[in-house]
Amino acid sequence: MATTISNPPYNMKWQHPFFAQSQERFMLGVPPESNANYAFILTALSKQDKAVFLLPNGVLSTNNKEEQAIKASLVEKNYLEAVISLPDKMFESTSIPTSLLIFNKKKQTSNILMINASSLATEEIREQRGQVGSKSHTSRVYKKKVNVLSDDAISKVMSLLDKPVNERGLSKVVSIETIKEQDYVLTPNRYIEMKQETVQHTSMERLVKQLNRVSAEKGAVKLTINRKMANDLGLMSLIKLLQESGQTSKELNEQFKGDGLILNDENLVTLTNNKTFKIEVKKWNELPDIIVMFAQMWKQLMVTCNNEENRYLMELRDIMLERYFK
Repeated sequence: MATTISNPPYNMKWQHPFFAQSQERFMLGVPPESNANYAFILTALSKQDKAVFLLPNGVLSTNNKEEQAIKASLVEKNYLEAVISLPDKMFESTSIPTSLLIFNKKKQTSNILMINASSLATEEIREQRGQVGSKSHTSRVYKKKVNVLSDDAISKVMSLLDKPVNERGLSKVVSIETIKEQDYVLTPNRYIEMKQETVQHTSMERLVKQLNRVSAEKGAVKLTINRKMANDLGLMSLIKLLQESGQTSKELNEQFKGDGLILNDENLVTLTNNKTFKIEVKKWNELPDIIVMFAQMWKQLMVTCNNEENRYLMELRDIMLERYFK
């Protein structure tokens, strides 16, 4: 069977020919002048029964009204045989993701094969010299990462095209009715059942140990602060969150008391109407990080203020000396 194989210019603008609606190639619809992707497809299918196109993924889920109508007609007419989504960064000149659309007007089934070839891709580093510009550019070797399909991957795709089967994470044989229910979206991952990876959780003992450590750090310092000051400093939402966290800690301690979970459920912040701002250290065997940070900041501030004070005192001394010994 004669086949058209094409990788046309992507998303190219074009002009409608005169009486386009009456031309045989546009019996399924006239593509918009803003994009010729479907014009290439319809032209090929008017001349051959089979065609393979490499096009950007936008053709699979276009929002353009004219393109949507043409896509739906191609599916309903049973012209579409398979869609193969390819990995992005396959081409050195562009990273745009693409797909292969295989059309067959004389296919023997009413189903459409969806293949996610991206899952078979491997990464490869290619070297390329600069093509244009100064000598310093053309003599420079550039390294670029590209995604490729190995011979084994290509053989796997070919075997699926010969004998379509469902493989989790790779392929799915889909009915026209199913695609219709999905509003004729042709993106393979919309239909392919993805592999579910088993999540490896950390051990219960290690998790409890880490929770106890974090909880102890939270409870190392207790804050008493004036309510208005807390509000002006933007702390109220955090204080509310800490209060809720304390309640959750109480519930978790009760639920996991047999597993050694000891979360700090004390009230870490006390709001008061008094003009008070007090930081109370609850953990003396090892100073909390926030106290060490505060001490360093306080030290730096005191040194700066003391230096400035000494400068003013020296200037005051000079003035007094001039006054008494003039």
